[in-house]
Amino acid sequence: MSLATHRRTGRTAQLLLAALIACVLLPAPLARAEVEYANADRIGIDEKLGETIPLDLTFTDEEGNPVVLGNLIERPTILLLVYLRCPSICSPLMNEVADTIQQVDVVAGADYDLVTVSFDYRETPDLALTGKTNLLARMDRPVPPDTWHFLTGDKENIARLTDAVGFRFRMEKEDFVHAATVIFLSKEGKIVRYLSGLTLLPMDVKMAVLDAAEGKPRTLIQRIQKLCYAYDPEGKTYVFQVNRIVLVVTLLFTGIFLAWLLLRRRKPAPPPPVTPETTLQGAAR
Repeated sequence: MSLATHRRTGRTAQLLLAALIACVLLPAPLARAEVEYANADRIGIDEKLGETIPLDLTFTDEEGNPVVLGNLIERPTILLLVYLRCPSICSPLMNEVADTIQQVDVVAGADYDLVTVSFDYRETPDLALTGKTNLLARMDRPVPPDTWHFLTGDKENIARLTDAVGFRFRMEKEDFVHAATVIFLSKEGKIVRYLSGLTLLPMDVKMAVLDAAEGKPRTLIQRIQKLCYAYDPEGKTYVFQVNRIVLVVTLLFTGIFLAWLLLRRRKPAPPPPVTPETTLQGAAR
């Protein structure tokens, strides 16, 4: 082997060794690209029912304090993803939620909490505090301030949360294109329900909270309501189950009729009427 060939072989080996070391020591560039901020390809909601959001995400609350998301989810939680400067979708959505929760008999702070997260990484805690203050001020029956949290965060934590719940949005200049949805989480952070659109029905919200509290004791009225309504994934709302009610009523009347028949058979025959003839026959005996 010539000296030139030997040098070329040695140089090639060095390059291969350097590439191998780089692959081992340097972080993979796709590792952080698995979750993209403001996915430009799709806009809307990819429902991920039954999946659990990452509870280790860190945000900043409206007071400027760093918080871990999991520490705020201690009971069923209503999650709103908005950006606070948005007048066309986000403000009406938050107002609708504020109006609707005043019409249900499940209680914020006792049965559920609320968390609003801005998906605009440029927004600040000051803006979150202003948005929260204004929203609570317009409510006739405002919820306790520590029940509704307003959070801001960085790109990475926002991207992980929006990806976990299937919230797809696109950034356009200074604003965003996105959908309107309300997400219901269990106390373990499991995604239980999505209610989409800018109009919410109080019964839908109540039933979604009850679903998120699965396993928690319910009153008799709540159990009956749970029996009468079922979640429609396509319509993303709760529908009255007519067939289920008809079946229950039919079974109830059938049971009552069968009980009546059994009682009728067991009832003793009435004694014969008393007549003069039977009286004389009894006296003769």
